[in-house]
This record gives sequence, C-alpha cells and structure tokens, in this order.
Amino acid sequence: MKREYAEQIVNQYINRIYSFVKQRISNEQDVLDVAQEICLNIYRALSVKQVHSIDGFVWTVARHTLINYYRGKQKSYFNVSIDNDAMEFKDTGKTPLEQMIEKENYEKIRNEIAYLSKMQRKILIMYYYEEKKQAEIAKILGIPLGTVKWHLNAAKGELKKGMEKMREIKDLKFNPVEFSIVGLSGGIGEMGAPIKFFRSALSQNIVYSICRKSRTIEQIADLLGVSPVYVESELDFLEEYSLVVKHKNKYIANILIDEPTEEMLERQKHLYETVSSLIANELYDSIMEGKYLESDEIYGPDNDKNFILWSLIFYLLAWAESDSFEEKIAFEEAATIRADGGKNIINCTIKNRVGDEYLKMTKMDRFCGPCWNGDNEIMLWLIDGDWTEKRVGQHYGGANIIRDLNLLKRFAKGEKLSVEDYTFLLEKHYIKKSAGDFVFAIVVLKDGKTKQQLFELTKQIKNRVLTQVENQIDTYKKNILASETLPEHLRIQQEYCNQYMFHSDGWFMLYAKDALVNSGRLKPVEKEQRYSVTEMVIFKNSDMDEQ
Repeated sequence: MKREYAEQIVNQYINRIYSFVKQRISNEQDVLDVAQEICLNIYRALSVKQVHSIDGFVWTVARHTLINYYRGKQKSYFNVSIDNDAMEFKDTGKTPLEQMIEKENYEKIRNEIAYLSKMQRKILIMYYYEEKKQAEIAKILGIPLGTVKWHLNAAKGELKKGMEKMREIKDLKFNPVEFSIVGLSGGIGEMGAPIKFFRSALSQNIVYSICRKSRTIEQIADLLGVSPVYVESELDFLEEYSLVVKHKNKYIANILIDEPTEEMLERQKHLYETVSSLIANELYDSIMEGKYLESDEIYGPDNDKNFILWSLIFYLLAWAESDSFEEKIAFEEAATIRADGGKNIINCTIKNRVGDEYLKMTKMDRFCGPCWNGDNEIMLWLIDGDWTEKRVGQHYGGANIIRDLNLLKRFAKGEKLSVEDYTFLLEKHYIKKSAGDFVFAIVVLKDGKTKQQLFELTKQIKNRVLTQVENQIDTYKKNILASETLPEHLRIQQEYCNQYMFHSDGWFMLYAKDALVNSGRLKPVEKEQRYSVTEMVIFKNSDMDEQ
C-alpha cells in the first residue's frame, strides 16, 4: 500500500489504539511508548505490504506489540495465541509481524483460489498444499504434464490479478431474491413438487442471476458474493435436472421467472376480472336454465346443486377438450424432460412487495390447480384454494395417485373393498358414510350426452367472449413476450403457456371463482364439504354402478 494510505490508516486508529493500551498499562509513559510502537509497526507494514483485513490486522499488531511489552517486563519468551485468533507466533526465523502479514496474505490467496476453474483449483491444491510433483498430478488427473504446467502458470496469473483488485459488489450479495410461487405445467417426477429443486436460497439466487444472461461460475459467484465452490456444486445439481443449461463454460436458466411490477399486475387484474366474469357468470346461468343438473349422468352427494356446481363449472372452464382453440405449440415441443422422470415447464415468481399484496388479494398464495390424473377409464380432477381444505401435497399426481384411481374404479363398480381400502378412501374424503352405506363424497360425471352438451355449451360461451376481447388478450400476450426477464431460448415455453390463457389457467379459475361468489351465484360450502369441494371423478365409460 502507498505511504499516504498507511498514514491515513494510522490517523484513523490512533485514538482507539491509545485507549486500547491505556486500559492495559498503568504507567503513562509506557502507554505513550507502546501506542507509538503500535502505530509505527502498522505504518511500516502498510507502506510495503498489502493486507486483506485492515481492522483485524491493526488489532493483531496492537496485541502483539503489547505482548512484546509484557515479555520485556517479565524477561521471558514463550509462544502465545492471541485471544480466539488461530494464529500462533513460532520460531520460524521470521519476526512475528512478518508471520502475521504472511498469514493475512495467505487468507486472501485462499479466497482467490476459490475463484479459479475446477481444474486449476485441483492442480494448485495438489501442487502447493499436498506437495505432489507435477508428473504425479498429471498421472492422477489423467492429463498431459504440459497441461499441468500450463494450468499452474494460468492459476498464478489469475491469483495475481485477483490480489490486485477488489471484487465488485452486486445487489444480490446483500439483497438476495426469494421465490414466492413455484409452479409447473405438466407432470411431476420422483422429486415431487418443483419447489423441491430449489433446496436453498443459494439455488434460487443462482437461477435468478442467469435468468436473462448466461454467465460463468465465477461471474455468478461474484454476483452472489459467495465462493465459486458452492456455486459449482449447486449448478451441478441444477444442470442434472435441466433447471439450467450449459453452453461451453456458461450457464443460463431453463425455467420461466416472473418479477411482478405494479403495471404488469394492474393489466392482468383488469383483463382477468373482465373476461372471467363474462364467461363464468354466463356459463353458470346457462347450466341452471338448461336443467343439466337433473341428468343421471351427474352425481353429487345429497344432490346438493351448489356443491355440484363448485366442481362442475370449474372443470368445464379448465378442461381443454371442451375448447376449440388451436394449439400451435405442442406440449412436447416446449416441455423439459427431467432426470427424476418429470416432464414439465416450471414457472417461478420472485417475491416482492407488490407481488405479495397481489397474491394475498387474489388468494393465489393458497391456490393449486387445475390438476388431473387418470387413464383410459377414469379421470380424477381438482383445484385447491382458500375455499377448500388443502389436498394437493408435495407428491400429488403421477405414480402417487395410482392407488387412488384403482380404488375409485373398484368402488364405482360396486366391488367389496377391504377395511384398509375403505379407510384410505375415507381419509382422502373421496367417500363418506350415508344411511349405513358408503357413497361418493365428491362429484361424479359419466360419459354421455349431458357431458358432451356441457362441453359444447362451454365452448360456445368462451369462444364468443374471447372473440370480443381478442385484441386485448393479444396485446397482453405480446407484453409478456416482450419482458426483459424472458430470454430467447425460453420464448417457446412462454408461448406454449400463453395458449392456455382462459383455458386451463389458474388465474382464470381464481377470477372466475371471485365473479361467481361476488355475484351470489356460488355460496360457500359447509365445513365438512371443504375437504371434497372442487374435486371430481370422471368416468370415461358408462358401465359404472351408481353409488
């Protein structure tokens, strides 16, 4: 460091140094002498040496100089450990001050090593720390000797550059992001819900740091203010499950990330309130006027029409089979196949004030769906929200729902089940006991004329309304695609999701629910019904026994 800087540091600490010595020595002349000696040692060292931590260095010099004072008084010499510092001054042929400066630089070098590439780091550690010969390192790593020498020279160069500059401070070091919602389109794998992939705040911030621009491990580490070693291990995991993709030595996120703004949310609120209200209210009125609920193809416990409509109306709004829109992008084109067997598009929302307020206002923070699982005989469909008792868990769907489907089919056919099976269906609130018999506790819809009529009715209403507001919807979609947080390689994922606006769209379900409840069309269900509401089982053939 320059002498001017050394003098500045001494002047900055001189009063505190005097107070430090004053508390430990009673003789005023000795206080002045020791304080002066401390300042002189600091000035000499900082004039010629670079120190990593100034504050720690100053007080270590102060303590060491004070120890020398005590040694002179006691006429004895001994090794000493200063407070909780791990540094011990030993007889190495160097003065304690030189040892201390060497340790400071060692600590800084150790920090800088973390920013080297994996190969350079391995070679440097083997060579300098494990004291292996270059030929031995080449044999262990299976690389040519010349490559080892090249990496050693490159690593030395990188260390020198790192020692000469301060690392840039970025917002993510002090203001990390957090995901408020992690959702998906498609099927889960063995890992379960997509939040499982983001096992720490570090993984969330790594993905966010590369959501717009590809970066190297070192660049990501700089942005986050952490060691590249930790970034590297998290990236290995994220890359394994295709949450990030790597090109050469740079990584970029492979998930959709939304960062809410007041302008964006206001546009969404206006569009969804208008369209959802028009479609949902007209569909409800048309179902009631058409007396569809009198059909024997629709079953609801206790023939409760309000309870039936809570499930039926949202199923019709969400089920794509009832629509006639053209799917320009197939799911297979946009979805990612993950290492755990899942095939999906993952979407995360960044937590912030405007987003939090919006989630609470819409109750999206308590929403999940639409979800459907089934085979060629049966379909189990549901959505969860603030009007239900939660049923969708971390591992809902896929292989985890096979037992449910098989037991529902057997129950519908009138088969005798075991006590354990009945208990399972009761605990899941699929069935209940009524007049001594077990009956369905959820809505049942069978294939037939009524189902097709309802699909056609829904399609007509949606097409008419969506045609009326087509320009507004197109403008909204274009704004989403123009977002700065959407890199080009994820455009196809966003375009796929845009296709399903006002179809199998969670926001559509929520705003439709608000419209129906606020208009008085749907009434809150009874407490015991909250475990089964907005859940349906759909049988794809009509040979099921009525329960």
